[in-house]
Amino acid sequence: MSTPASPTRGTFLERWLPGIAQVVDYPRGAWRGDLVGGLSVCVVMVPSVLAYAELAGVAPASGLYAALAAMVAYAAFASSRRIIVGPDTTIALLAGSVIVPLAAGDPARAATLAALLALMTGALLVVAGRIGLGSVADLLSSPVLVGYANGAALILVGTQLPSLLGVPLPRDAFVYRIYDAALALPHAHPATLALGAGLIALIVLLARVAPRAPAALIACVVAIAASAALDLPARGVVHLQPLAATFPLPALPRFALPDLQALAPGAIALALLVFAEGVLLARTLAAKRREPVDPGQELTSLGAANTAVAFVGGFPVGASTSRSVTADANGAQTQLAQWVAALLLAAFVLFLAPALDALPRVALSAILVAAGIRLFDAGELRTLYALDRRAFGLAVAVTLGVLLLGVLPGVLLGVVLSLARVLAEVARPRDALLRRLPTDRRYHDLADDEGGATTPGVLVYRLYAPLIFANARHVAERLRVLAAAAQPPLRCLVLDLQAVTQIDVTALAQLRDLYE
Repeated sequence: MSTPASPTRGTFLERWLPGIAQVVDYPRGAWRGDLVGGLSVCVVMVPSVLAYAELAGVAPASGLYAALAAMVAYAAFASSRRIIVGPDTTIALLAGSVIVPLAAGDPARAATLAALLALMTGALLVVAGRIGLGSVADLLSSPVLVGYANGAALILVGTQLPSLLGVPLPRDAFVYRIYDAALALPHAHPATLALGAGLIALIVLLARVAPRAPAALIACVVAIAASAALDLPARGVVHLQPLAATFPLPALPRFALPDLQALAPGAIALALLVFAEGVLLARTLAAKRREPVDPGQELTSLGAANTAVAFVGGFPVGASTSRSVTADANGAQTQLAQWVAALLLAAFVLFLAPALDALPRVALSAILVAAGIRLFDAGELRTLYALDRRAFGLAVAVTLGVLLLGVLPGVLLGVVLSLARVLAEVARPRDALLRRLPTDRRYHDLADDEGGATTPGVLVYRLYAPLIFANARHVAERLRVLAAAAQPPLRCLVLDLQAVTQIDVTALAQLRDLYE
């Protein structure tokens, strides 16, 4: 007969290793959903992580190693029961935009930089989690995330055009690449382009008619079958290099001080993006079942995942929306589903990875293009336009920034614009002159069509913001203008400060001068 866990052990696990605590205190009857969920995740994972590795500028095998290390580390520390981590579209694209220019075409240097970038990202996340900086990720507001995702979707499609066409394109910038692709279209490799276009159509069609089907895996199976049936290697279609059936020995990535300096901006942006996307997804999935999520612990667990990835030569990872939703839809209830997916992925690496040399490389490009099509969210743009035109403008500005300036500058532009918008709203806050209804002696903030009356010679002014240095002069000048324009002449000015949560010394000085 087993003895119950001691309070000390339970407290230790819940505080430091909540993911393991989920398995120790395992819910009765949850195993079936976790097994099916883990199997489903592994099935949809393999083709996509290979594609995301190429997107990040490293060898496809790095995607397998990164996914395996990330899942094992995250599952131990996670507060969320639903999140599955690993290589993901937006994270891989941002990482690639940092790694590829610095690597200058050297695969070994790209692998080193990718691992170092993952280590720096993980360290930032862990430190932020330990000192309680979870709210920093709020700098990536919803419009910024929408704008970045849409820009990343278009960039993603653009990066795959050389592989789809089967011809090199000389320039990397998005606008130039689209132009160069249009010029190169008559010279495209026919078999490569036909196979890629057909696989994209297949994945998009499956997403519409059978959304729960593993579309990426089906596309890979079709591509391998087509390659064997039509002898595509003899027709000049490029295939993947054979993958070794082994795991890399854990090692700390080698680095020099200039590498740290060059990667620092990218690591900061990645840490913000990984946490913002991860917590948003964790809260969304947990809300459906009223499960708790600790943002600080999620920072730590995502940091642990990226740190573990660095030791196996991977690249930065984050919470995967597609895999998390797949696990949730198939009944996964705890992090045991992630352990199951990791175990199955390890078996794939050991026994089936060498067979991937029969896969045409254009299949990975088709998976990424289809991911880009799904990632572009026109519906969310329409929602923003209907609800908040300024938020819509911010999203469009971030998208244009990503396309014209680059992925990393576009993200940083979004953060700057978000902060500028907040500062502008604080500096020019909303206010109102209160009026009374005939049936009520109290003063209210009334709309123009609601009528209401003011007391002759009396103004009642309400401010809807903290009264601080950024807006004190503006508010004082606004009050002077209102007082000068009052008819009949003003006898009494009443400040309604119930919505003012703070008054700093600069504002006090302005109020004193106004009073005098």
